[in-house]
Amino acid sequence: MDLREEHGRELERVTGERFPLAQMLLIAFIAGALPIELHYYPAHRDTYVAVLAGEVVLSLVAYLALRRWPERARAIAVAWASAMALCVLAYYPLVDGDATLALAALLCLISAMPALLPVGLWHQVVLCVVCSAGFLGLAALGVRSSLPWPYLVVALGAVGSLSTLGASSLVRYRLEAVQRESVLRQAQDNLYVALRRAEEAVEMRSRLVANVSHELRTPVNVIIGYSDMVLDAVGDASLVRSLTRRIREYAMSLDALISQLLDLSRLSCGKLDVAREPVDLARLVEDVAHDARLLVRGKPVEVVAECSVPTIVSDAMRLRQILNNLVTNAARATASGRITIAAHADRDAVVLTVRDTGCGIPPEEHKRIFDAFEQGARADAGAGGIGLGLAIVRQLVELLGGVVSLTSEPGAGAAFTVRLPRAAVDEARAASAAPRAPGDAASLGGGCGSAL
Repeated sequence: MDLREEHGRELERVTGERFPLAQMLLIAFIAGALPIELHYYPAHRDTYVAVLAGEVVLSLVAYLALRRWPERARAIAVAWASAMALCVLAYYPLVDGDATLALAALLCLISAMPALLPVGLWHQVVLCVVCSAGFLGLAALGVRSSLPWPYLVVALGAVGSLSTLGASSLVRYRLEAVQRESVLRQAQDNLYVALRRAEEAVEMRSRLVANVSHELRTPVNVIIGYSDMVLDAVGDASLVRSLTRRIREYAMSLDALISQLLDLSRLSCGKLDVAREPVDLARLVEDVAHDARLLVRGKPVEVVAECSVPTIVSDAMRLRQILNNLVTNAARATASGRITIAAHADRDAVVLTVRDTGCGIPPEEHKRIFDAFEQGARADAGAGGIGLGLAIVRQLVELLGGVVSLTSEPGAGAAFTVRLPRAAVDEARAASAAPRAPGDAASLGGGCGSAL
């Protein structure tokens, strides 16, 4: 429907552009016939000039109407052509002319309209009906004819029918051309989008290789270094324990990074299933807060857990990963102050909020920061990582049927809000009793190791 409306507007525009040329051609044709008319019928001069002047006035009025109503260009053009035809027909009774010549003029006008202007089927029908009625009026007035009237009527009907079919075909071909052009334009746009996505994928792969190679090399080098130190300090038990603890910390960091990459791959491929079962949300929030206190140990940062929703039907593993990723970012970006982990009900939804008093995030980075391998001001403040944590959060939240948003200003901390649907506990119990696919229990890993 929109395409047809666009096609109709295009026809009106083309008619408006060509209409002045059609007027000039027709007036030039009539004026050019004046010397011939004067040569053979000199007594017709005054009548011919009067009719020509009337046609010029009609053309001027039609042109002004077109300027006033350009969206009705085709209707104005048909009204003008019909009036011109009646003026031509009126000339012959006035000069006692031959109806055969009047027919010749009508046939020229009827056949020229579809060639000059993109009039449609009904526009051409109106013109043919007006011309036919005027020509039959000549017969009623008793205008003489050098040919039998039945021949003239048949000729007028044949040319009128063919011109009407031609006008309809031209408009239909124009519509088909517009449709093909629209399809080609859509295909071109799709190709541009695919090309842009391919370029972005290549760029993302390059960034992935660069970032991951750096992030993997750092813990691996540290693990190798500490392992050599352990070998050299076999006799010192306390030093061995200290070095072994550091080796374990960096090994866990390396495991978290690998888990993040696997999570992102599974989410991107849509091969991650979720469980639907009752979740003790209050306990989960408190567990995440406990892990957060370990992360900020040694810093003047208070971690507060607030939960007014005892139970939610969702996937406990995915919820824990979402909160852990957000809390880890908050812990790394907050040097002092408070981190609040809250959960409350809002009508048919559960709202999870992780708020910190850290460095904050500029508004221009709020949307970009949820993309993979994107790091903003918090990374500069020491958040570290390769930019996967929030990308995984966004995809996990969408997988659970929710949305995640960010409110933050530089220097004023950040608040990440996750809004999830809340289902009935009875439904959850029924879902948990049903057989589950093996993939439902697959661990995503990467709890507190997620980074922005």
